[in-house]
Amino acid sequence: MKAVGSPSTKGKVYELGGPRVYRYREIVELVLVHLNRKRVLVPVPFFLWEIQATLLGLLPNPPLTRDQVILMRSDNIVSDTALTFADLSITPRSVEAELPSILAYIG
Repeated sequence: MKAVGSPSTKGKVYELGGPRVYRYREIVELVLVHLNRKRVLVPVPFFLWEIQATLLGLLPNPPLTRDQVILMRSDNIVSDTALTFADLSITPRSVEAELPSILAYIG
């Protein structure tokens, strides 16, 4: 709301990232711990993700798309020169702090 509601932010681009960087596996592990579930996590090479995404892309609401696989191939972190939460006077919260409310919302 701060970025949308202020004339001083008009035309500016903000990169909003939390206080730390996570690997995808770390996020999956956090979710499993929060849900009190145990799963074996097996690394999957990108070419298998691409095959899966191509096949699943035929579904009306695919759970995985080729665009998602493309995004997973590169890091998604805030650049050093970007405008951030700090420029909006917002303190970001960690995934650990917000995970319960996120999972309750989507659950």
